Amino acid sequence: MYSIRLREAHLARDNDVRRDVRSLADILAVAPWMELEEHISQLRERVDNAVREAHARRDQLRNEILSDQPELRRRIRRPSLESLRWAKSLLGSGIVAAADGTVAAVPLLSGTKIQVGVVVVTNTGDSVRLVTRVFEHELTSYGETAREFFANLRQVHGSSNLASRALMLFGERQILLGQEADWRMIHGELIPYELRTGVGKPKENLPPVFDLVGRYVANQKFIAVSEGPEDLEVLNAAIVLDPGEFIELRTLTDDLTTFLDGNEEEGVTRAGFNNVDRETFRKFIRLVGPEVAIVLIKAGHRPFLLECHRERVDEAAALFLADALWTRGLPDEGAAVTARGFPFHIDLADNVARTLFKGAEFRGFVEARLMELGVEQGIADLDPRRTRG
Repeated sequence: MYSIRLREAHLARDNDVRRDVRSLADILAVAPWMELEEHISQLRERVDNAVREAHARRDQLRNEILSDQPELRRRIRRPSLESLRWAKSLLGSGIVAAADGTVAAVPLLSGTKIQVGVVVVTNTGDSVRLVTRVFEHELTSYGETAREFFANLRQVHGSSNLASRALMLFGERQILLGQEADWRMIHGELIPYELRTGVGKPKENLPPVFDLVGRYVANQKFIAVSEGPEDLEVLNAAIVLDPGEFIELRTLTDDLTTFLDGNEEEGVTRAGFNNVDRETFRKFIRLVGPEVAIVLIKAGHRPFLLECHRERVDEAAALFLADALWTRGLPDEGAAVTARGFPFHIDLADNVARTLFKGAEFRGFVEARLMELGVEQGIADLDPRRTRG
């Protein structure tokens, strides 16, 4: 496992370091209430100062990291020229498929109505578009009495959002794997949190997830790209990368083990599995975890986490850069001018999904049916926020 950490001394090396804000009184001491006019007059200066200070600290951070860990520069790589030529050839004459999905939920008193859509697109212009709709009241037994019905509905409501996202994520990966392609691109982690949990029924739900992920790993020719890494340490680590560079951080074993067993330092609680499900998960980690590399990569200024087979890291990085840059008419070795630096075909799948499966249209249809069935019942069933003037 590879990580980039700062020593505690770097966080408090000077005696005059400002005390951390911890209480409401502390917050009001640095950000007191003020009249709107005064707030507006100070706003530009406060925003500018905050941005400048953060950027200055990031430049300082780069120097500190490289000073503390001089071997780090040797770990940073670029795809070979041969791999970049291969990636552009693949995008020009091979088949690259990418998938993305969307979930639209309409909360109602009678149970949330959820629309799940999945789109697969390829560089050849082919596309697959599938949709399903999940209604909470259809996921529970009706019960003998009205009390039982609404009690059952309340239980389903607590898990339907997680289940619908898990359904979308599983559908993206399953449908994409069924698409003929030389390489496949996944939006998000190979096995995201919603699928790791087993959606409340790990005995039934984990085996098909493990089987699907195992098939991707056996095929080897995939990249899974997380768009918004939230780990501040990872984001700060990316300061040492120039556009077009990447570094292998760890393997999927590390991420899945942290999910399963928790990590007190990182504030991660252990997964709530029974002993049998926990051991099933651990066997899956031993089988698949070491085969998947987690890579930090930059096509432009923004870093992204890429998961790929450990024997295909150079190819995966080249395909990421070629699709993020070359397909957009930018230099494939890295481009500081790009505002996004993210694979084009994943963006295309996302745009098609949001165009075909508009959440607002689904909400409008459901609400129109409510009013058609009865104005009084419709108003009572609607989310109260929707009736605001």
